[in-house]
Amino acid sequence: MAQILTERHLPSGHVAWVAMSEIADGSMSIGNYQTREKSAGQASVSLKESNRELLVPPISNWSYLNQVHGIQVVEVAGASTVDGDDGDALVTTFEERVLTVQVADCVPVSLISEGGAIAVVHAGWRGLLEGVLEEASNQLNAVRSGKQFAVVGPHIGSCCYEFGKEELKPFIHKHGNSVLASTNIGSDSLDLSAVVVSILDGKEIEIIKQDSSCTFCDNRYWSYRSSGTEKRQCLFAWIEKK
Repeated sequence: MAQILTERHLPSGHVAWVAMSEIADGSMSIGNYQTREKSAGQASVSLKESNRELLVPPISNWSYLNQVHGIQVVEVAGASTVDGDDGDALVTTFEERVLTVQVADCVPVSLISEGGAIAVVHAGWRGLLEGVLEEASNQLNAVRSGKQFAVVGPHIGSCCYEFGKEELKPFIHKHGNSVLASTNIGSDSLDLSAVVVSILDGKEIEIIKQDSSCTFCDNRYWSYRSSGTEKRQCLFAWIEKK
């Protein structure tokens, strides 16, 4: 069952919710509406911390992207939803508009503005190198200024993310040696968590939740690197009035 990563009460009078689906919830890959409706149509999602129950906004309020490993940020405005526009981040100031990103090793991130807005980001290595997190933060600030916080969902760990020496160089140049790691078998790897931390530190964004699960190692999640699967888990987030 999908797990709540964050319940954040904001000075704006909103509550920001961020949750992550698992294999048990079914594939959330784009176009898999039947599974999406089954998951979103559940009456509630159990909150692991307190055994309370959370009502999830209906499927008609969910937005998703055709993710292209770029830096395009798409805004969800008013009563509209986004249904497959090209992009890798969504942002909204509107209540009960569920923003989603689909992943199977890439880093899912939600950015929360205490001014009352939220964003979700699909952050693969290309997007991280090109600046998708920075662009999402800038757009979030443009629609609603305020201190920002980050929630980082499960993704492939450095233990399993083998990366070539040449491909590692631009990351090391930009973020330092902290992003260089080794896999379980001793080959060079990229530490995506360290890249994300470096970027967020540079933007002075506090991480309030970081799930350290490795999608390659953890059988609760799909991993493209592990099996070449087309199935995806989903990070979903929204804001509502207290």
